[in-house]
Amino acid sequence: MSAAYLSEAETYYLRRLTSKRQRRPEHAADCPFFREQAPQRFREKRSAEAPVIDVPDGLFIAHRLAPEKLAEAPSDSEPDDRSRGVTIPRLARLLWQLMDMAQVNEVHPLPARRGRNMTMASEFARLRHAATRLEIAPGIPLSAHLYTHIDPFERKAVFARLRKAARTWPEGLAPQAFLALYANDISGTTLFLGQGKELHLKTRVQYSGSLIGPPYLVLVVVGEHNPRDGYAALRAFAQPLARTSAFIPVHNHHERKVACDLLDLQYHLRRRGIALGFKRPLFDLPSKIGTVRPDFVLDIHDSTTGEIIETALEVIASEDPEYLAAKRHQLSLLGKAGRVITARAATIDSHGTGAILKANLGIG
Repeated sequence: MSAAYLSEAETYYLRRLTSKRQRRPEHAADCPFFREQAPQRFREKRSAEAPVIDVPDGLFIAHRLAPEKLAEAPSDSEPDDRSRGVTIPRLARLLWQLMDMAQVNEVHPLPARRGRNMTMASEFARLRHAATRLEIAPGIPLSAHLYTHIDPFERKAVFARLRKAARTWPEGLAPQAFLALYANDISGTTLFLGQGKELHLKTRVQYSGSLIGPPYLVLVVVGEHNPRDGYAALRAFAQPLARTSAFIPVHNHHERKVACDLLDLQYHLRRRGIALGFKRPLFDLPSKIGTVRPDFVLDIHDSTTGEIIETALEVIASEDPEYLAAKRHQLSLLGKAGRVITARAATIDSHGTGAILKANLGIG
């Protein structure tokens, strides 16, 4: 392993040389390289309380400089995340931040006499526009090093621009670029893109939940793996989407079914004078009882009666006991925050989301 590779795991060589289990002595307490041993790592069981998901702090970065010396001390400003308490990769939260700022997770009500103007090209355009408001280094917008097509990477134009930018890159930060790509499939360290193209990474593709099939939106960080190998595609996070033309993030098959049903329902309801908009929250939302994160938030306006309905919609995608316990806790919180309806997997499959809205809200 190279020092650069180990730095991606935010660890250092001499920290590994000390070990209570192996009976190797610690650094002296006054040694500049002294640091308490990391706690034992373990896989946590599913908790009934949903993990907090906040917008990532600081710069839009997913790669750090490798220690120049084997025993280089970590920066005091860097968080100590060695306990692995945070199970959501930073790259995932960065992708969600970009999607949230681009508002691709929000669908507005249909115009009165027009269709929905959403295409893959328009969704990528929204991501690029949002990238102008994020920085990968002080004074360097993400948009300067964000690519939404594989061609610049294949031509090595991404590497060339990074090498040029590295000459004036702020000290202490690793030059890096990002690819936001549509993928048909992922397997191990390989992304399968359109037109039969593939992208190979240094590490396995990360994802949350289960692999539910394409389409995927994948965020790839490009940086220097080590000086010998130069720049490469280091890591990636794949987010399943509702449709190729709608970059609504979903985490399981039934969330995808609900999102697609809601998109189709917009046309059906418009003919009855009902406007439907919805959002798939990616981060915790403030409420009167604290922060909550429903699967969907629906905003419905009946122009005939003037009635306005705002409700959370929670998808029950599994009958696993631990999963159901977590959902019951979530539903209890959402019920205190406002109106909430549930959509169970069996009902979604047999009757569809439209029937669920009609039964619970009396619309449709």
